[in-house]
Amino acid sequence: MKPKDAVTIALLLFVAASIVVLVVKSLRQSPVAEASAQPAGASSAPPMPSDGLVAYYFHSNTRCPTCQSIEAYAHEAIETGFADAMEDGRIQWQVLNYEKPENSGLARKYEIAMPMVVLVKREGGAETSWKSLDRVWELTGEKDEFVQYVQEETRSLLGYQ
Repeated sequence: MKPKDAVTIALLLFVAASIVVLVVKSLRQSPVAEASAQPAGASSAPPMPSDGLVAYYFHSNTRCPTCQSIEAYAHEAIETGFADAMEDGRIQWQVLNYEKPENSGLARKYEIAMPMVVLVKREGGAETSWKSLDRVWELTGEKDEFVQYVQEETRSLLGYQ
């Protein structure tokens, strides 16, 4: 057998095994069981601000150290840069698992394919714009730059100078 053929077979086996793992994981997640864990009409999320911003951190079922750093740094950036607005409810911080069925609509809407920070601006009770902070992944090794980036993007979306 040629080395090229062996590599091709190995890659195909890897892809097939990955598909099997994904199928098994999706079958293990029972939307009925998760939905019944919370009483009907109950909501753990605070009410959305009529005017302001929601800073979301979307994560998956698997939480690696880098993902945990992104969540911690982003939360710190929002808390330290916008403490007054958080206190009076104009800015909210929310952490959501995008792999849970109840969050799938938001995950699709904000095009979440991996852990990500998303800022959503609201005016008059309606969402007016949103922005995915894609650079958080490249800045995880530079905490000060990360915090500055999140704060600048938040100010920009809110129209602050």
